[in-house]
Amino acid sequence: MFQRIRDTLKREERLIAKAKDEVYKEIEDWDQHRKQAEARGEPFTEPPPAPPKKTSKK
Repeated sequence: MFQRIRDTLKREERLIAKAKDEVYKEIEDWDQHRKQAEARGEPFTEPPPAPPKKTSKK
């Protein structure tokens, strides 16, 4: 029983880490686009990435 709980927790930790990596990558890409536009002297109107939507567990 406890092993199943540990396995579930490890799986959830991996999923959370993956989601964080994806969010940081989106922000990094957006910031790179912003800096490139700024370097070219162009206006940058792309909105920042939206915060992830929270899903409720039932």
